[in-house]
Amino acid sequence: MATQNPIKYTFKATRYFSTTTHYSLETATGKLLISDTLNISESRDFAKSKPIFWCKEHNGKTWIKPCLTGLFETTKEEVFWGCRGKYKHLIIFAFYNNNEDLHVYYYENFFSRNLQTLIINL
Repeated sequence: MATQNPIKYTFKATRYFSTTTHYSLETATGKLLISDTLNISESRDFAKSKPIFWCKEHNGKTWIKPCLTGLFETTKEEVFWGCRGKYKHLIIFAFYNNNEDLHVYYYENFFSRNLQTLIINL
């Protein structure tokens, strides 16, 4: 499967809590495949998959359950990966400016565990 160009979303932190940060969408380079408000919270290690963080979407009234994805470590600092569906859509999360800015790269209908080529230029 050939690598495609991702849809890039830029989020800005809007609310801070002790283990959670809410992010609001600022820009998108394509169609909106995720919600315009995200909740990134630290994992409490209940899941066997052991993600570092969890990402939830907001539907305008409440946070959608189940979570969008768990965020897992990559070889690059402050860059994490997750997926939507059963390894159908790859999502890369990159935090910048002391977690003030969040860039989300959404690869629709693409998934690979070889992330090195994708995150090298982030």
